[in-house]
Amino acid sequence: MNRALLLLVVAAASVSAAPSTCLSALSSAHMKLVELAAGTCKEKYWTADYSFSSDRNCSYMYGLAPHNVEFCDPIVMNYMKCILKTSGLLKADGSFDDTAFKKTTLQNKCTSDTKFSTAYQPCRDSTMKYLNYLRFVYCLHGKFEPIT
Repeated sequence: MNRALLLLVVAAASVSAAPSTCLSALSSAHMKLVELAAGTCKEKYWTADYSFSSDRNCSYMYGLAPHNVEFCDPIVMNYMKCILKTSGLLKADGSFDDTAFKKTTLQNKCTSDTKFSTAYQPCRDSTMKYLNYLRFVYCLHGKFEPIT
């Protein structure tokens, strides 16, 4: 009996330790974003990125450092638009394509995840006014696993 209980506890712990498919999809989205951010868009908008990164009131890391949305996010808005366009996530009207993000970037792996469903709109509302896609992905990722 004790042995069976121990096996059950170990099995439950190993299942809960495995990352969700949604978290894996968000991690992949972050890695792809980092690759895109280092490419052509970075070359074109390096001064904006430098200005943003140099200001202590601005941070790409959602929730870890002070961040003044109204001051900071307009600095990198065109840089983020470039990244979104390159990734196929910018609509013709210049807005973020939520459907494409969920379908192509996350490959529908977060559709039934309650953490994702709960976090999506608050993260979107707090980061995407000026299309700060990097902070958006960090915000979503941080709802599953603290970013350090």
